[in-house]
Amino acid sequence: MQHHYARPRRLVTDDVRAAVLEDFPEIAWIPDAGLRAKAVEAWGYALCCSDFNRITDIPPEGNPGAPVLRRGTQADHVRGVVRYTKAIAEEFAQSYPECVIDWDVLYAGAVCHDVGKPFEFDRANRQRWEADPADSGMPTFRHSVFGMHVCLTVGLPDEVAHIAVGHSFEGLHMGVSTECTIVRQADHGWWHLAGALGLVTPETVGVLSANLRARSA
Repeated sequence: MQHHYARPRRLVTDDVRAAVLEDFPEIAWIPDAGLRAKAVEAWGYALCCSDFNRITDIPPEGNPGAPVLRRGTQADHVRGVVRYTKAIAEEFAQSYPECVIDWDVLYAGAVCHDVGKPFEFDRANRQRWEADPADSGMPTFRHSVFGMHVCLTVGLPDEVAHIAVGHSFEGLHMGVSTECTIVRQADHGWWHLAGALGLVTPETVGVLSANLRARSA
């Protein structure tokens, strides 16, 4: 059996970082400058662990194969989730001023919630897993788990890594933080609304909810 190691395939350069910021301008919303820099580093590191050069190269899918947006790229989803997270959190903060929200963790977690997708969506990885799922699984790590690894590797705090792993199915098996709950709602809600609005391909919309009825596009 050949062993594989999840490590960068190329260096994270300033050009890679610049492309991340160009594709994902909402990173600038993270209040803390140190967390902003590490969020950029996280996406750069994740991209360099794959053959994707930038976020806009990643297919517009929630998981590989389903759900799938009719058009766009992964950047449309991750940017939308950050904006949706902002709307949800600000609604509660404005209506209930006694709410306590860590805005640094919230925005950094929203930015990095899907940072593991370059690894899970990488074509070479997919081909290897599909060729022999009994060898190393299919996938070896879901994007949520690999995203946690990326966050910790670049020095993001546990609270941000927690959102990366807890925003998806893994969050059903762990207690999730307040900020993770907000990002989970934004992420899942974004996909369900995209499906209801007819933005998801008909053959993949069923994975979102059995009772979802999609509007004709």
